[in-house]
Amino acid sequence: MDALAHSYVFWIGLILLLVVLYLLPALIGLLRGVEDFALLFALNCLGGLTCIGWPAALIAAFMLPTCHDRR
Repeated sequence: MDALAHSYVFWIGLILLLVVLYLLPALIGLLRGVEDFALLFALNCLGGLTCIGWPAALIAAFMLPTCHDRR
């Protein structure tokens, strides 16, 4: 375990995983093509610092209408 704790590859991988998890609502919104992506991204980045903002951004990523819904 000591070798794993001193491995820079482990720490880079862990940090990348945490960043992806933090930005998961924005990534979902981007893949779905939501209309108000800027709003979702702002809610994710600014509201993600609180315990309520990240789940709200995750719900918004699924609830916001997509660009394909307007057709």
